[in-house]
Amino acid sequence: MEKTVTNYIVLTKKFKKFLHSIIEEHYNITSQNNDTTGSNQSLNYLWYMYHKGVNAGVYRPFIFMAEMHLLKEMGYMENDDIKNLNEMIKSEDKDNFYLGYLSLESLRSKRIKEHGAFSQGSKVYMDLVPDYASKILNTTLFQKALTNINYV
Repeated sequence: MEKTVTNYIVLTKKFKKFLHSIIEEHYNITSQNNDTTGSNQSLNYLWYMYHKGVNAGVYRPFIFMAEMHLLKEMGYMENDDIKNLNEMIKSEDKDNFYLGYLSLESLRSKRIKEHGAFSQGSKVYMDLVPDYASKILNTTLFQKALTNINYV
């Protein structure tokens, strides 16, 4: 792993636990078979690699971006929030990265407090599953969010 200021945070047990909780939840979401595009199976394999496979425990920015878009779809974030939070997380300044991580952790905790973590019995989550590949984990969507282009 290359040496960056974020390594100090990424290597903490608290961060790893938070990272694992995001990965596990997105892995479970993409395990559902009712997506409209058929893409969830491929995305599920990606999440598997970070949940149980060779990349288990490895931080990659797409993990946080997927969580930000899940939060956006559930009404906890706007496009500007995603852009700003991403800038903090991308920062080489350890304090900015840490504040970005804490902000995401706080929003995720609020979502889970209000709706619980993903479960098959939860209508709010099951309504998101069919469009997961187009609204939550999508490269084009990420690029648009970061350039602040409005999209539906």
